[in-house]
Amino acid sequence: MASLLQPDRVVYLVRGEKRIRAPLSQLYFCRYCSELRSLECVSHEVDSHYCPSCLENMPSAEAKLKKNRCANCFDCPCCMHTLSTRATNIPAPLPDDPTKTAMKKAYYLACGFCRWTSRDVGMADKSVASGGWQEPENPHTQRINKLIEYYQQLAHREKQDRDRKKLARRRQCMPLAFSVLITHSELGVGDMTIYIVEKILGLHDMPFQRYHIYRDSAPG
Repeated sequence: MASLLQPDRVVYLVRGEKRIRAPLSQLYFCRYCSELRSLECVSHEVDSHYCPSCLENMPSAEAKLKKNRCANCFDCPCCMHTLSTRATNIPAPLPDDPTKTAMKKAYYLACGFCRWTSRDVGMADKSVASGGWQEPENPHTQRINKLIEYYQQLAHREKQDRDRKKLARRRQCMPLAFSVLITHSELGVGDMTIYIVEKILGLHDMPFQRYHIYRDSAPG
């Protein structure tokens, strides 16, 4: 029984890209090669997004929009424990007679571990238990949005430069016949075809410009 809580007491040798010794609780069994595999041999893929506190499931697009944060669960700023909603009764003036008060339910956040509450930082109580709490506005939000926009434009400009360089390299590697057709398109189709065939067969070693002058200067 003493070794039940000691998983590292017995380790197994896994022969993959790296030889790793690990306990059986940290290994996987591959059904294709019938061998043990470690964490270094597998790739993890996100199947779904959910909150570990309330187990609320949400699609990937919604999780990305909410920045991978749950709208109903909050962590304690002191001990990072999950906060719970507490209810209390507070006196509130009646709408018909402000001089009289009645007890009204109010809700606030509290930590069951370090006893931190939302009242300690001056957050107002809510009248309903459900729904998200109002977050304080970040004073640097405008500056952060400007930086994000600037770096997006910079990344787009760098992508255009890379595409332009790739296109320039492709133009340098064009075939001889295609470059001849572009550069010397003023010749007739018959002369062009004869020259290309002779160039491919190796029957004409004279440069094209000299050949072009020779053809033009030949007597009719």
